[in-house]
Parts: sequence; C-alpha cells; structure tokens
Amino acid sequence: MKKFNFLQTVLIVPIILISVFFQFACSKKIDVQKIPTVTTNVITGITESTAISGGNITSDGGASIMSRGVCWGTIQDPDTSSYHTSDGTGTGEFVSNLIDLSPSTSYYIRAYAMNTAGIAYGPALTFSTLAPQFTCGNPITFDGKLYHTVLINEQCWFRENLNVGTRINGSTNQTDNGILEKHCYNDEEINCDFYGGLYQWNEMMQYSSTHAQGICPVGWHIPTDLDWVALSESLGGDSLSGGELKMTGSDFWALPNTGATNNSGFSAVAAGNHSLEGFNYLMQYAFLWSSSLDNSLSSYAWSRSLYYTSRETYRGVGYTENSFSVRCMKDILPKGK
Repeated sequence: MKKFNFLQTVLIVPIILISVFFQFACSKKIDVQKIPTVTTNVITGITESTAISGGNITSDGGASIMSRGVCWGTIQDPDTSSYHTSDGTGTGEFVSNLIDLSPSTSYYIRAYAMNTAGIAYGPALTFSTLAPQFTCGNPITFDGKLYHTVLINEQCWFRENLNVGTRINGSTNQTDNGILEKHCYNDEEINCDFYGGLYQWNEMMQYSSTHAQGICPVGWHIPTDLDWVALSESLGGDSLSGGELKMTGSDFWALPNTGATNNSGFSAVAAGNHSLEGFNYLMQYAFLWSSSLDNSLSSYAWSRSLYYTSRETYRGVGYTENSFSVRCMKDILPKGK
C-alpha cells in the first residue's frame, strides 16, 4: 500500500480545497438570478376611458415570472404602486386592458414583469384619451362660458347668443388685429352677459368669406343662409317660426312679444344691433347673422330678424359693418343625436 509522506499531504490538501472552492463558486454563479427583460407594447384602442397595451417578456432572468402587466399614471415612469393590471405569469407577449381612464387626459404607461430577483419595467410610452362624445342637448364650455344646446329637427344649435372676445366701444370698428372683439349694447359689458355679444360680419367670419367656423368652437360653424331656411321650414315656415324661436315673457322682449312660445327651445332674445346710427332696438329686435354673403350686393350678408310684435321670421340682408348677434350650429349631427 502506497504511503503519503508529510510533504505530499501538505501539497494535496490545498489542491483539494481549491477544487472544492471553485466547484462551490461555479455552483453559486449558476444560481444567480436577474430581473426580467420586458418591453412595452404600443397603445391601441384608445377611447374616452379605455386603452389597450401590454408587453413582451423576452427573458425571465433565470427565475419564473410571478406577475406581469402594465402600470399607468399621469406622471412619468409609473410603477406598481400606481394603477396597474395583473396579466398572468410566464414569458412572451401579453395584452393589458386599461379601464376607468379620464377623458381628454394624457397618460404615461410602461409594462412590468416580476420574479424573485425584483421588478423590471419596459420603456415608458405616452397617450391621450379622447374627448367626451358630444350629444346634442348637453352643454359645452367655450372660452370659459357655458352654452346649452338644443336639437331642432336635424340641427343642433346653441341656445344662447355667442359671447366671446374683448369689448370695444361701438364707436370703433372691429378690426383684423389678432384680438377677437365684440360690441356690447350701450357699451356695457353686462348687456353682453344677458344678450350676447354683437359682431360685425367680417370679425365673426375671422376675415374669410369661406371660413364657416368663424368665431364658433371647433366642430361648430356660423349657420349658412340655407341652414336658416331649413330651421324656419321645420318650424312652420317664415310666417310662424319666429314665435317658435322667441323666448317667452318680458325679460328679454318688450310686450306684447307676439306669438312667442319658444316651443323649439331656441330661446331667441331681442339683443338689438349696432349700426352707423349707434345701438338700436334692444328688447324689440333680434338680428342674427348667417355666413352667406349676398352676391348681388357688395358688403351685404344674409341675416334673420325677429320682432316683438310679430310671430314671423324675416329673411333679409345686413350691412357687414353692422353688429348682429351670432348663433353657432353643430357641423355634423352626432350619432344618437
């Protein structure tokens, strides 16, 4: 039997220890876990309150994926402490459905994946939810003021005269100076609050004979002459429609306010006008512009007027430098009206 002397033993023992150390070290290296690798999917299916995204886990980091989904919020780099989905386990692609979002809001979103080593996040993406779908009859806010709406036959109208812009004195013409200007009856702002602003035709049209939106909100327009024709015909024709359009009582019309029923809900008020002679006809006449020029007369446009002693609607032309009331009409009738 071969015997080891002391020197051999001294040399062999360190070798064995080194071998065991490296085996242990290699074993520990194999067992080291890393956080997963994940990417964020593009956002699709965006509505007022929902969206669709997800992610793709390309590596589990050496340990099973315990949870995955997307995080979202209104600040950059949302994490699982904010709103998030839970969309199963495992690697590969997954789909996430976001719900209960706020309309007209910008959000940040990123995918996440979690294993025993920790949580990994994909790149952050951003999107905005859609504005609420408009239904005629619901109010809208424009330039800080609330306007009610009404459906008349197949048309959707503002129930109030437009009141936007900066008041200037009636002795001064509204001009193309980058500032939206208005006249208020007798140069008093309170009359604009009650009756709406009075606008010269070019200011209303924003100095374009084809810019039908004019000073109305996006998605609305200044009614054309044909729009007014259709409105009047739907209410019994010019001989009767004035009464259907006028506000009842004596708050906004002088008595007798003949034929006023306001059955249409249009709620016309006698805001008067401004002309070369100054302010005229408050509580007696409503003058309402159309966007249609009278091609036979230079500097005249079609308008409608209502009178306190009549139930008629009067179709006529007005001098474009006169200041009349303005109503806005929806471009396209919304689904479901």
